Amino acid sequence: MPSEQPLLFDDEQPLESIAVDAVRNADLSYCKFLSANDTGATGGHQSGILINKNAWPLLFDDSYRGMAIARRGATVRWQDERETTSTFIYYRSKNELRLTRFGRGFPYLNPSVTGALFVLARLSPDYYQAFILDGDVAVDGFLSAFNMGPQDTGRLIDGRGVRGNFYTIQERNEIVSYVSSLGLTPESPFPESMEVSAEARRIQTDVYDHESLVFTNPDFKLVEFTRIEYAIFRYMENSCYGPSIRAGFVDLESFIAMANSVLNRRKSRAGKSLEHHLSSLFELNGLSFEEQVRTEGNKKPDFVFPSGGAYHDPDYPVDRLVVLAAKTTCKDRWRQILTEADRMRDRPKFLVTLQQGNSAEQLTEMRKDNVQLIVPKQYIGAYPREFQPGIWTLKKFIDYVEETLSR
Repeated sequence: MPSEQPLLFDDEQPLESIAVDAVRNADLSYCKFLSANDTGATGGHQSGILINKNAWPLLFDDSYRGMAIARRGATVRWQDERETTSTFIYYRSKNELRLTRFGRGFPYLNPSVTGALFVLARLSPDYYQAFILDGDVAVDGFLSAFNMGPQDTGRLIDGRGVRGNFYTIQERNEIVSYVSSLGLTPESPFPESMEVSAEARRIQTDVYDHESLVFTNPDFKLVEFTRIEYAIFRYMENSCYGPSIRAGFVDLESFIAMANSVLNRRKSRAGKSLEHHLSSLFELNGLSFEEQVRTEGNKKPDFVFPSGGAYHDPDYPVDRLVVLAAKTTCKDRWRQILTEADRMRDRPKFLVTLQQGNSAEQLTEMRKDNVQLIVPKQYIGAYPREFQPGIWTLKKFIDYVEETLSR
């Protein structure tokens, strides 16, 4: 049973840890990246935070079904301990849910928090706890606690993680079959991340039969590949550790040892998934590239096109080189790429991310530093409207590299 008492805030505990505890203390929760529409960064004004329709059970019970406009109030306690008497509202004509009414002087919904992670946890039917996690460390810490990636947001979560782990029965059967074949135990090592990434791509292609989309819509495939890989890892963990958890632990140290093992594994492979799937998409599209090339100062950008040899050849034209960094989230971590390749100091610095939204301030800095942001097409609408035309899709980047290498 969830507690109806909110968690107390501790200045020494990271905010993301408090948010994790709140979700585990709640019966049902939800998280999403705040879009430019949510924060007013589009220049327009929408009413409150848009919440995915799948979160209906978090906000309403079945007595509200069928209403043209469903509305009810609830108390929401925010991370600075302020409480708002807010309103949940559903418009059947628009088929959308919103959280509205935050009160005068509310500090969290402003353009600077575009791209931050919003977390809403239900402690009782009329009492919720909410958090705005801004910054890559906080966001990554929260998501890794539930073995989620950015592609898993916008969905209901509970104390065990994201709900609706599988999209279809066939997808579930394929994942269960693969994980069962591994015979995992708490003592056995998990497969290498490259193997699991490859299996995710195979399952996605076999189940949905969209192989041609690697050429026509690589943006969709990248998000889908990553989503299924995380679903595989969640099922692997449940299969591996579930029996031990249900059986209980002989002492606290045993529990902590297992928990640390799980968390360390999640953190160590979190950044690899994106790189593996990008590499596969580049290969399938016939691009020449090399990964983790050592450049000046022993730096190692994620991808160099066409090769490390070309990069280090002083006679190879710099305008036929492309260097790409890949970061799952990049709210503030994007600056790390600026010095990864000295030969490209006067060339665009390409960065691909699964980040859903960012503030105008950060995007203006990226533009000033000649960073070309690449975001899956389906996420570009979360960014401030004035910046959307300058953000590339993955398809546009692949076409650009193909043209650059063929000069």
